[in-house]
Amino acid sequence: MNLSHRSRLGLLLLCLLLTACGVSANADRYERQAEQFLAEGRLPEAVLTYRQALALKPNDPRLLKGLGLALSKQGRARSAAQVLEQAARLAPDDPSIQDVLRELVTYPQEGYSLKLGWQATPVQGEPVGAVVSAGRVFVTYAEGHLVALEQNSGQILWQMEVPAGLTSPPAADGEQVWVGAADGSILTFDSASGQSLGRYLTQGAVYAAPALTPTLAYCPSNDGTLYVLRRDNFQQAWKAVIGAPLHVSPLVSEQAVYVGANDGRLYGFDALTGERIWAYGILTQGAVESVPVQAGGRIFVGSGDGRVYALEAATGGEYWRFSTPDAVYASPLILGEQVIVASSGQMLASLRYADGALLWSFAAPHPISEAPVFFNDRLYLTMRGDPRLLIVDPQDGNLLGELNTGDWVAVGPLATDTDIILVGKDGVVILYR
Repeated sequence: MNLSHRSRLGLLLLCLLLTACGVSANADRYERQAEQFLAEGRLPEAVLTYRQALALKPNDPRLLKGLGLALSKQGRARSAAQVLEQAARLAPDDPSIQDVLRELVTYPQEGYSLKLGWQATPVQGEPVGAVVSAGRVFVTYAEGHLVALEQNSGQILWQMEVPAGLTSPPAADGEQVWVGAADGSILTFDSASGQSLGRYLTQGAVYAAPALTPTLAYCPSNDGTLYVLRRDNFQQAWKAVIGAPLHVSPLVSEQAVYVGANDGRLYGFDALTGERIWAYGILTQGAVESVPVQAGGRIFVGSGDGRVYALEAATGGEYWRFSTPDAVYASPLILGEQVIVASSGQMLASLRYADGALLWSFAAPHPISEAPVFFNDRLYLTMRGDPRLLIVDPQDGNLLGELNTGDWVAVGPLATDTDIILVGKDGVVILYR
């Protein structure tokens, strides 16, 4: 049976109407679920469900308001403000939106001898990592942006975009910046101008920042290989095929390079030839994703098994080990005779260098995955899913204070002689002096 043009048009309109009704019904269902999650304090579920509803009704001020409330309760004030400002533009007669906006503290707090030097928003996106070198702050973003900012002012010096997406923090010195990409590329840029200098392709995504010496770059890959490249021509000097994914930057000393792998081992190689200095690596019971540190002929490294190991650099022999409540992703920090350890088990601990004895411990409110820094005779640390910068006394582990940075901290703290740098989950770069 042939349908007339009018009949076909009527059927099309009916289908569109039914589709719109279905979209609205699904959005309403998500909204009810999100409101329930919010009332129960299940904030991650509330945020996710509000976002699902907004995917169907992106300009609904009620949904935007709900998402803003959920984000604000998570401590993500800057992200909440951005959403609520959009809701206020769509519903200017709703005073409750303005009430919530007025209560948000989006500006990084100052105090405890720290003053805000600057904050910058070069990219609104998910940061991967950052490094400070030669008066510049370099930040990588998952969407593929690499940004260079002037350390003194926060001014954007240059910005590059990599189509494949960036997966590693940057490594930099006064001449070059090295980053890893999702397609397995290791990319090199001029530090001053951002000009592309070279590219080397591995067989897996590159999640760890290369370690740089004046002549070589030590580049771990998810394909299980440590590639060592010459910095002048980007050709391979040597490589070590480990066979397990490498997700952490290596430690390079004058004569050796040490790198952790997801098979639970820490491997040691001659830095110039690639010859193994430890026959089979040092076995732990979890993936090694903590950058090793060296002090006084010893190597200190954390493991996914929740332990920190003190090893002899030459032989890999164990001096001691210390157990924490959960995986240790942060690098240990050596302060004289103290070894400061941060655990994702919400623990910050000071251990005696000689034998690993516990000197003090601090119970953090949330997991710690970034290494603390020592600045102006104090320890500074951040936590996963939290906007605060905590200040701890290194002598006894007492909490001296905290500063709300305005949104969850994704990267940092990083410390120089004069500054502390953080990057928020919303992409905002913050510098304290």
